[in-house]
Formats: sequence, structure tokens, C-alpha cells
Amino acid sequence: MNTSSPFHLAWRSFWQLKKHRQEPLWAQLAVGAALALPIGLGMMLINGLLTGRVSDHGWWRASLLFNLFSCLCVAYSMLAITRAVEKLLPAASIERMSEAADWRSALVINAIAIGGVMLGAALSLSMYTWLTDWNGWTSFMGHSVAKTEFLAFLLVVAAANWFWWRLRVKQDRLLHQAMEAQLRLLQAQIEPHFLFNTLANVQSLLDRDTPRARLMLENFTDYLRASLGQLRHTDSTLAAELAMVRSYLTLLQIRMEDRLRFEIDASDDALAATLPTLLLQPLVENAIEHGLEPKIEGGRVRIRARVVDGQLDICVDDDGLGLDSPRRPRQRGNGMALPNIRERLRTRYGGKATLTLTPQTVGTQAALSLPYRTPA
Repeated sequence: MNTSSPFHLAWRSFWQLKKHRQEPLWAQLAVGAALALPIGLGMMLINGLLTGRVSDHGWWRASLLFNLFSCLCVAYSMLAITRAVEKLLPAASIERMSEAADWRSALVINAIAIGGVMLGAALSLSMYTWLTDWNGWTSFMGHSVAKTEFLAFLLVVAAANWFWWRLRVKQDRLLHQAMEAQLRLLQAQIEPHFLFNTLANVQSLLDRDTPRARLMLENFTDYLRASLGQLRHTDSTLAAELAMVRSYLTLLQIRMEDRLRFEIDASDDALAATLPTLLLQPLVENAIEHGLEPKIEGGRVRIRARVVDGQLDICVDDDGLGLDSPRRPRQRGNGMALPNIRERLRTRYGGKATLTLTPQTVGTQAALSLPYRTPA
């Protein structure tokens, strides 16, 4: 199946709250029908087995059309309630509730499902009564078995939604753990190169520039303390990430001297934001390795962070060689830094976070945008 097709997008997001949707209405209706019709047939089959009428062709002819019609009404009622909730609630509330691990998401989805079942059943009875001579409401209200079956169906829908939510929480947690394990593996591959290069630089400076060697060693200690502390956690704050990046850039500045300049500018609300750990440093490393180190005169790296419309926007600009310059062979990381960041963003935030690389007149801009959150 094409993962970018309208039907596939509608299928994946049918039970999710989203303020802005990419899939068209016809795809949402098609997914609703694809869910409702098999459920209607299944309910008919179960009812026929329990009542011993499964082989009664007359019963099938009399009941099948109404049951399929009722299931379509229920599915489309759920869809209508979901979209109404998305229109009425602010984007920040929907974003919080759309998190799989948030219990409020389970309650809202369950309320929508139960409300959709009740509204859809009422609509189907009313419309069927209006279209035919059969008085559906009178039959339903005077039939205790029908009311019992309806109540049982409500309980089944509630239990199924709760089970689905727990399954999604578990799946998202496993994906998150897998991505963090991959991050640690990648970091373990990269760090020894930086460690050995820095120690080699310190050793070469000891004889000819002892104060500079001491300064490099002090900054290297600060960097190691910050980075090792970050590796013990899956979430960090932008303030902590920037502290580690500052230590990293200061180390490189001691080695590259006037060939490296850097600026860090972050607003107070941006500094308080939470984000996955070690998300920012690979962008800075890319700017140095591909942009500034190969450039004879070096250059400048500027990091800016702001909160705009509920999103944390982080830009890493450099005035290095740029995206179109010939690439030297990579010696570390195997080119996995940017794909790794994109995959971590997709796993954690879905389509709500992006990483874009943009060529500038001189150099490159790497821009991160992710939902703004603060520590609980």
C-alpha cells in the first residue's frame, strides 16, 4: 500500500485528533465504510449464531440492510464528532490529548466512540422509520433483548478503545526505546574520535602553550560532564543542550582559534523547553565538519531559538562552504546524523516536527521545529 495515499493517511489517523488534516473527506468516509461494513456483517453473524437464525434467509434479508445502514451511521457519527472536537478545541489542547501516553487521549477517544454509537443508532432508527413503514423506535424500546444487546455493544466498544489505547502506548514506548538505543550506539561510535582528537590536541599544546592546553582540558572536562549526564536521560531541556553545545564549540574554538566564531541566542521561554536529548549537537557538528573546517578562513556558527505559535524553532546557521560544495569522505558517524534526527522526530512527534536544510547565499541553515513543551 502507498504510505502517502489519501486512503492510507485517513486510515492511520482515523482515531487520532489532529487540528489540520492532509487527507480529503472522501478518504475519511471510505475508511469509515471500510470499518463499519465488516463490523455490521460480523455482528449479524454473531447474532445469528446466538439465536440459531444464521441459516434463516428471511432473517438475513429482513435485518442485513438495517444493520449495515446502522453501522455506517455510527461510523460517520464518530467521524463527525471527532471533526467537531478538532474544530472547537484549540490546537494546544488537541496536541496534548493526541499524545498516546496521555490518559486524557483515551478518555476523549472513548467518549467520542460511545457518543458516536449512541448518535448513530438514534439517527439510523429515525431515518429508517422515516424511509420505511417499520417503526424502529417502538420496536427498539419495547424489545428488552435489543436494549441489552445495544448496551453490550457499548461496553464492547469502550473495552476495544481502551485496549487499542494501551496497545498504542506500548508500541510508541517500544519505538521510542529503540530509537534511543540507536542514538546511544551512534553516540558511542562518534565520541571516541572526538575524545582522542581532543586529547591529542592537549598533548601537542602542553610543550608550546601550556595555558591554552589547560584551558582546553578544563573545557573538555565540562563537555564530558554535560554529555555523559545527557546520555543518562531520554529528555533534556534546551538550556542543558545549549550548555553542552557551548562547551563543544569552545573546545573547537581553542583548537581552530580565529577560524571559528559562534553566537548563541535563545529566549527565556525557549530555554525552558523540553526536547529529546542530543538532538541539537549533531546539527552543530555538521556545520563545523562540512561547512567551516574545510574552509581555509573558517567562519561563524549562529544558534537561535524562539517559541512561535506553540512550536520551538531552532536554527543553526553557518557561513561555511554550503550544501553544494564537494564533500570530503566522512570519518565518523557514517552519515547517519540527519536521518537519525528525522527518525527520532517522527517517532516522538509524528508529523508535528520537522528538520529542514536550506542553502543560503553563504553557508547553510539547519532548522528544527517541534512542539513546545516544558517539564511537567
